[in-house]
Amino acid sequence: VVPENAGDRPVMKVVYVVLESQYQSSMTGAVKRINAGSENMAVECVGYLLEELRDDATFEQFKKDVEEANIFIGSLIFVQELAEKVTEVVQPLRDQLDAVLVFPSMPEVMRLNKVGSFTMKNLGQSKSVVADFMKKKKQDDGSSFEEGMLKLL
Repeated sequence: VVPENAGDRPVMKVVYVVLESQYQSSMTGAVKRINAGSENMAVECVGYLLEELRDDATFEQFKKDVEEANIFIGSLIFVQELAEKVTEVVQPLRDQLDAVLVFPSMPEVMRLNKVGSFTMKNLGQSKSVVADFMKKKKQDDGSSFEEGMLKLL
């Protein structure tokens, strides 16, 4: 989605990778609403289905789009080979991106998360805030993360 009449508004580019096409339609609808209703900014949005990254030409275009992006969004990236491809592209550009949002996905892709000073670089490592919280919670009430997730579901 490219804004039709950006005018003097700054344009923010969002690149995303999702598992299924219904997520693409949600992103497209959201971007169109922002572009129609915001006087302060416009959004350009480029989306990829995860499986499309197997195609060499599409993967090369994905690289170019991420290089030009302000924000990267990823969702449900659980195929190891494709998680590695996404990480290969986003990791070197992570610091120049304004935000990286990836949930839920393979740990190596989720470590790319960055919003302001919040990151998940230490996800799964013993000295992370999340790991410390989960250990303390287990000590306090005997619960485990897995049990908590099952209760939530």
